[in-house]
Amino acid sequence: MSLDHDAVGNLLREFYSVYGMSDEGPPQDLNVSAVLGTDDFPKDDYELLTSALSDNTLRREFLNCRNLLEDLANRLTTEELLHEMSSISLSDREAEELSSGVAWFTMAASLDKRQDGSLITPFDEQLALPLPLKIRLVVQGSLVLRLYIALVYMREGALNNVVSRASRSGNPCSARVQKLLNSNYVRYIRNALSHGTFSTCVVGIVFRDEESKKKTIVVATPKFLEWLCLWLMLIQLQVFSAVLKD
Repeated sequence: MSLDHDAVGNLLREFYSVYGMSDEGPPQDLNVSAVLGTDDFPKDDYELLTSALSDNTLRREFLNCRNLLEDLANRLTTEELLHEMSSISLSDREAEELSSGVAWFTMAASLDKRQDGSLITPFDEQLALPLPLKIRLVVQGSLVLRLYIALVYMREGALNNVVSRASRSGNPCSARVQKLLNSNYVRYIRNALSHGTFSTCVVGIVFRDEESKKKTIVVATPKFLEWLCLWLMLIQLQVFSAVLKD
């Protein structure tokens, strides 16, 4: 079977080129269909990826989210957000929520453990778990917990309140953070996390937003979600450091 007839590989490569990170996806010279077998590739996942690629609105919303993250990646390497947050005060309840959220996010990140490149789970001494299950438990589990804390618990509480106050004062970095948290793509993920309407697939995590008008489905890759979590963590830490400095 030639690469021209590699339907599965071509679909995966196109999907990762649009929704993934630069080092994700099968290499160009690998015939995935010949290795896995076209008939053995999950039909539901094939349809999910095809649908995501044909959804031009979702593609624009993802690109907007990516552009916001790239902009914030540059801004957060400076002290811009720290400076903007330095004049913001918190109530005792907001301070408690913010400190708890930062601690829980860090704990959730620590669940993704590796030893010599191998994934570590709490069940390894009792069970010989297959690699796909380990990925779901360790990699995707850690991502779901971090995203829930950042986008549901923190977004609906102290973090959102602090960022909103700073944004209303005309601070540009805070305004970009608020734009990211309120972006449609992030909102789809947040709604799915809030209602537990998410699952796994061959390329990552499927988030089903039942609240959006057209019941939007987001298929997100682990490395993109890891990148999103990285900047969410830095946002939280910088806000935490600035407003709780005293």
